[in-house]
Amino acid sequence: MQLSLANKFRKIKKSDNNMLLFAFEGVLITLINNLINNNNNLFATRLGASDFQLSLLITIPQIVGMLVLIPGSILTDRMINKRRMVILSLSALVCVYGAIGFVPMLGNYSFTAFLILLAISVGPMTMYNTSWQAYFSDVIPINRRNQTFTLRTKWTFLVGVATPLVTGFLLACAPTVSGKVILHQSFFWASCVFLLLQITTLKRISGGNSQAQSGSIGLKDLKVAALDMLHNKKLLGFIGVSLFFHMAWQSDWTMYYIGQVNYLKLNEAWLSYVIVGGAAVQFLTVGFWSRINERYGVRFSIIFGGFGLCLFPLNMILSTSLPAHIGPTVFLVMGTLANFAFATVSLNLMQCLLQVVPEKNKTLSIAIYALLIALSNAVMPMAGVRLYTSLGANLNALRITFTIIFIARIVAAGLWTLRWWLLRSDPK
Repeated sequence: MQLSLANKFRKIKKSDNNMLLFAFEGVLITLINNLINNNNNLFATRLGASDFQLSLLITIPQIVGMLVLIPGSILTDRMINKRRMVILSLSALVCVYGAIGFVPMLGNYSFTAFLILLAISVGPMTMYNTSWQAYFSDVIPINRRNQTFTLRTKWTFLVGVATPLVTGFLLACAPTVSGKVILHQSFFWASCVFLLLQITTLKRISGGNSQAQSGSIGLKDLKVAALDMLHNKKLLGFIGVSLFFHMAWQSDWTMYYIGQVNYLKLNEAWLSYVIVGGAAVQFLTVGFWSRINERYGVRFSIIFGGFGLCLFPLNMILSTSLPAHIGPTVFLVMGTLANFAFATVSLNLMQCLLQVVPEKNKTLSIAIYALLIALSNAVMPMAGVRLYTSLGANLNALRITFTIIFIARIVAAGLWTLRWWLLRSDPK
């Protein structure tokens, strides 16, 4: 009896240690994403990119990500411990991000080199995200996932508050464009250091060994996984709702930047305030939504995230309709408040997926889902810009575009509600 209790205590202690390590690892990848992704459009603009070329910064990299998803996921499912793929992906990112830091030295070819290298970087980042999800589910038992996700998400939101403030302040203080470009370069090189620390952290996580898929790697694996998915109605239902949700979400990723910079005239500091405001509210509310998850389930809470997302296009329409000296302040305040339920998206989406994904060919099944999301991500930001351009590329066109996006998001939130209702008798 005493031995049994001792073993149980050791398992709990190991699980708690893994939870803390996953949380710290999440802080590092969030820090890296904030340094890179939050400033990519600004960096590209300073390298001479047009509005259309800015949309390519999302579209082209996503195509590369789609190309590596399936073969990389098949390879991951062959590994006894999927941490190996996670670490290999991060190691590749160190090389690519280090190279991106040198692109301003290429003169007229700077933007082209930036686009190519950024596209290449999405390959290992995509494999990191996919293999990490499978690795996480191998390490953390299902009854500890919400608690672990909550801690990880809360810490990452805290980083999301601090990092944009620092980077925005530094960029705003730089007196010349060349000085700002040097700062962008330093962000990429600093990310390489944080990636190495992240790899060290992952190596300290214990467990994660699983039964590897046997046999040769080929299209047969994809066929088997696809057929299994076609017979999994709950997985298909989740993919359908999530895909439409992402399409409505991704359609303004470039348009939001255009609205902020071209019409609201926000500088680097204001752009960072917008990011910080949203991250701060999510940090303060993630504990509340975690408790809602425990009581009502992850499928219920994400409904509020879906409806919360509808507030962002309304905020853009309202703010650009106000006098220029009022619009930015209203945009910041309303945008911050609109993030009240947005924590449920990062907290619940993957938990909803892991509820329905099969153990067999798990990484490959996740990859097929991620492939569809990546396809949407490759198309929808460009589609949003195309719609805006076709309507005249002016303020009226901006408002019409965001009205259409708002309607799509209302439908997406309704689909989350319908899914929760249909599965209300299933385990939460």
